[in-house]
Formats: sequence, structure tokens, C-alpha cells
Amino acid sequence: MTSSREAPRAPQPAGTAALIFAAQRVGLGIASRIAPGIARRWVTHLFCTPPRHPHPPLEKEWIARSRSLAVEGPNGRIAAWRWAPDGTMGEAAGVAIAAGADDAAPPRRVLLMHGWGGRGTQLHAFIQPLLDAGYEVVALDGPAHGFSDSRYASMLHFARAIRAVVDRVGGVHGVIAHSLGGAATSLALAQGWVRAERVVTIAAPVDFDGYSRYFARQFNVSEAVRDAMQKHLERRLGFTWKELEGGRLAAQNATPALVVHDRGDKEVPFAAGERIAACWPGALLLPTERLGHRRILRDPAVVARAVEFMNAHGSALDCSPAAA
Repeated sequence: MTSSREAPRAPQPAGTAALIFAAQRVGLGIASRIAPGIARRWVTHLFCTPPRHPHPPLEKEWIARSRSLAVEGPNGRIAAWRWAPDGTMGEAAGVAIAAGADDAAPPRRVLLMHGWGGRGTQLHAFIQPLLDAGYEVVALDGPAHGFSDSRYASMLHFARAIRAVVDRVGGVHGVIAHSLGGAATSLALAQGWVRAERVVTIAAPVDFDGYSRYFARQFNVSEAVRDAMQKHLERRLGFTWKELEGGRLAAQNATPALVVHDRGDKEVPFAAGERIAACWPGALLLPTERLGHRRILRDPAVVARAVEFMNAHGSALDCSPAAA
């Protein structure tokens, strides 16, 4: 288990990573045929091991202005950070808050949750606008990401981490979540682990069965081994992948939601956002153009709409094409 204070592992050079991938692909292809049990364990390890990237300088600047939280989660320590509208949280940067030391009457809070291979401060563009709107902001690194513990992660690990951090800080007004973080937020809400007045999902996926098939093809894994991996993970997680399907989870949520998705997203197709918005009662779809899967997190118009949605009353907000 890695320490939450340990520096993230440096990514492999591009050439080295390509060679490793090629070797894994050949090895898994052979193992799928002659040793399916070994192949299942190997591909499960790869499927549940996220890349852990260092925090770039701008994100480190935001961390330096924060007050750090070390939250005990189901899979070890979760690294998180807080920023207050009046700037007071920055005075104790790097000092973990002791359990039970939170304010009795905290300001309104918004939680920022990243996606697979990301970091909480990847959503840094939302921090200052939310502070300016009077919100306290909390961001976390999911399990096996950034400065948090563990080597393995999943949508369920993310959802439980969200629950642990929300419980730790005393609740939130809203959540803004990217990619897998959006799916995990939907799960946490549907299970009643977290309550929120507003939710913004950005580029959230819906189809884990389909993604696993794509993943298996990339690594030259047979369908029999992929199916064995799926059944193994379903037993370990306690959920079937049908139960984790994005539309099904969305239908169980009544929290007002803004679903943001780019029409040209090459990692999570726009159809995923359409399905979430169609299934989530009262949800609003905000389509974007030419922002892709990650640049969308830094787009000023997207940030402004998300903050506006957090401030809105009732269950509706104009998301007409002109407004989008």
C-alpha cells in the first residue's frame, strides 16, 4: 500500500510503455489459450490498476493554498483538500485536520471528483469561481490516484471514497464530477451513501460491459477470459455490471443534475451523456463542441454553467442551445 504522502509514480517513457503494452498483449493472448486462470488474474490486475500521474505545477499551487485532509477510507487513506471562500483554509496548508475538528456550522460545500487516472485538482478551474460564489470547495484523489493509498481502484472504490470524504467534512451542497467520478457519484447517490442538492456530471460513462470488451480486445484477451474477469469482479464488488449501468443508476436519482458532455468526446461517446440525461429524472443536458474529454474541464463557459447550476433554485435551468 502506498502512503498518501508518497509522490505519484512517474509515468513510463512513451517508448517503454509501448514495449510493455506489446509484451502484455502477446503474453495475454498466449495465456488466454493455454492458461486462462492466469490470464484472468493478469487482465483483472491491469483492468483495476490506474495510471498515477504527478500533479502539474498549477495543481501544486492550488494544493499549497489549501488545507489538507487525510480521510480514512475503506482502502486506506484518501488525500483531500479544502478551500474556503474567505481564504482561511489556506493558512494551514499541508496540516491534516483531526477527526471531529470540522466547524459546527460550515459554509455551503461543493465536492470535486476526478475520473480514471486523474486527480482532484484536475478540476482546479472550478475552484475560484465556486469560492467567489460563496462555496467551500473540497477535492479528493480517489483510491490508487494522486496522493491517496491503494494500488487498485474501481467505480465502487470511487463511490466509497466520495462517501468517506463527504461524511468527514459534514455533507455537501453539490458535487461536480468528471468521467468515472461522475458514474461513481451517481452510484453513491443511488445507494443513499451521499446526499446533495445539485450534481454536475462531466463526460460520465454508462457502459462498463462494452468498455471491458474494448479493453479485452486491446490486450488480445479471449471473450471467455473477459467474461471470467467480469464475473470475478462482480462477486468482489457485490454489484453486477448491469446494476452499474449509467442509465439504470441515473433513473434511481432525484437530485437535480446537469449532464455535460462533448459531442466529439473520443473516450466516452456523446451517446453516454444523452442516455444519462434521458434516464435521470429532470436532468438537463449541456452539449459542448470541440472540447473533448479533458479540455472540457478548463472551458470557461462550462465552468460558468456549472457554478450557475449550483446556485439555481428548483429543478430547472435554461440549457437551450443559445445558452450552451
